[in-house]
Amino acid sequence: MQKISLPLDERNLAHVLTALALAGIADGMEDANPASRCWWTEDEFKLLIPATQSALFKAAHDLVQGIRWVEGIGCNEKREIKAAPHHGLFTTASAQLGNPLISFYDQGITSSIFKTFSGQLNPAKLLSKQLAALKPADGHPDWLFQSGQGVAGWKFDCRVSGHAYDQGYSANEEGSGDLTPFYPAIELLSIAGAAFFAGPHVWLTDEDTLSYCVWQHPIFLPLAPLAAAALLDGIDGRHYKLATRGNAYGKGAAYRHFPEANLIS
Repeated sequence: MQKISLPLDERNLAHVLTALALAGIADGMEDANPASRCWWTEDEFKLLIPATQSALFKAAHDLVQGIRWVEGIGCNEKREIKAAPHHGLFTTASAQLGNPLISFYDQGITSSIFKTFSGQLNPAKLLSKQLAALKPADGHPDWLFQSGQGVAGWKFDCRVSGHAYDQGYSANEEGSGDLTPFYPAIELLSIAGAAFFAGPHVWLTDEDTLSYCVWQHPIFLPLAPLAAAALLDGIDGRHYKLATRGNAYGKGAAYRHFPEANLIS
């Protein structure tokens, strides 16, 4: 068994979703073992699995490069048939399906807290930019933390969203030319985690706030989504609360993003 230590930040929503995606991907690999475990330490996410880190990254790359967005048709708040940017499904080559962008409070009529991009963008455009920037895992030991330039994020990653969005304008309108990079592998794995592996709608305490847990005891890989939702009894963990920022700037929809989560217990 291989112990893999990844410097993921438990206060960063993108990193938490990435960790859940990697646990799910590891559990689906050909050499998956029921003795495999995953857990968090103070500053890392750890996996105990048969595969090496390079093999895990290769499997992760294979999955995320096959993610596509299939547009759908929904209805608006007046119950009129109308397609919105959040109506559709994320899919993979292995027929995984999911959509964290719709609200379960009204059966998908409106968007959820996880839909942060403006109406000028859509999931297909964001995916295409992220996939174009993604380098292959082979020969890149730093594959997970590779960076790219431009604006192509789900705004889950608090490292990317702060310098301009908190001032009330888009990062590409800041004017300094010093644009925050985005991290293609993290972006793709975080949306994979949200769509296929985490079930983050369960984390919502209301329409605008979510709460999640990071666990410190090694657990079976398939239990990771339950642990993250604090649904496992007897498992010690740290609990975080998080809401998007941006509503203070006019309607704010174009600049909503997830800041660093707050530790509550």
